[in-house]
Amino acid sequence: MQIKKQKIKQNKKITIDKIALMIGSGFRSVDERFDKMDERFDKMDERFDKMDERFGGVESDISSIKEDISVLERRIFSIENILAEHGKDIREMKNILIEHGRDIKEIKAELKALKKIDNGNSDKIFELEQRVKVLEVKVA
Repeated sequence: MQIKKQKIKQNKKITIDKIALMIGSGFRSVDERFDKMDERFDKMDERFDKMDERFGGVESDISSIKEDISVLERRIFSIENILAEHGKDIREMKNILIEHGRDIKEIKAELKALKKIDNGNSDKIFELEQRVKVLEVKVA
C-alpha cells in the first residue's frame, strides 16, 4: 500500500510549467475554435453584404416601377378623357347623321314625285338621284 501512496503523491506533483502548458494548450484549442467562428462570421458578413446590394437593387427597381405606374396612370387618365370627348363628338355626329338621313329620305321622296311628274325625262333629276345615293353611302 505504501508503494501505491508514493506513486499517487508523485503523480500529484505537478509543476507550474506543466500547469501553464496545460492551460496554454486549452487556450490554443479555444483560440482555434474562435478563429473558425470568426471565419464563419466573416463569410456571413460577406453574404449579408451581397444581400444588401441585391436588396438595394430591388428597391431601386421597385422605385422605378412605381414611377412607371404613376406615368401610366396619368396617361390612362388622359386617354380616358380623350375617349370621353370623342364619345361626345361621335354622339353629336350620329345625331347630325340621323337628321341628314331624314333630309335624304325627304329629298328622295321629292325626287320620286318629280320623276313621276316629269316621266323620268329630266337629266337634272337623274343627277340629283346620283348625288343622293352618294350621300346615303356617306351617311351609312
